[in-house]
Amino acid sequence: MNALPPATDRDAPDLSRLLGQDYWMVTSTPVAGTTSEDIAALAPAHIAWLLDLEERHLVFLSGPLVSGPGVGAGSGVTVLRASDDVEATAIASADPFVTAGLRTFVVHQWRLNEGSVSMRLSLGRGTYEWH
Repeated sequence: MNALPPATDRDAPDLSRLLGQDYWMVTSTPVAGTTSEDIAALAPAHIAWLLDLEERHLVFLSGPLVSGPGVGAGSGVTVLRASDDVEATAIASADPFVTAGLRTFVVHQWRLNEGSVSMRLSLGRGTYEWH
């Protein structure tokens, strides 16, 4: 078995370089009895709502949860740019899935510190790659 060499002070991360950007993570859970058909019927309104938020620079990331404990039709995560939990809650409350009573949500303050995003955009070919 190959063991890693012991960490040294030279290997320690520079914590001052962590991003430290706060966002609001909204975890959405379907209400008992919500079906895939219920979600499909309101999906166009939900997506239009998200695209409006995106245009207003309020959505950082969003998408459905597709597997894991308790995941069902209507489960999802949205990361918002909001000034505080009150604004984030107000935004999440306007989700068409929420207003129709198909799902509930919880708002978490989330601090983004590390990660990596890579994208290649070809203007001439009109293509992109996301990694």
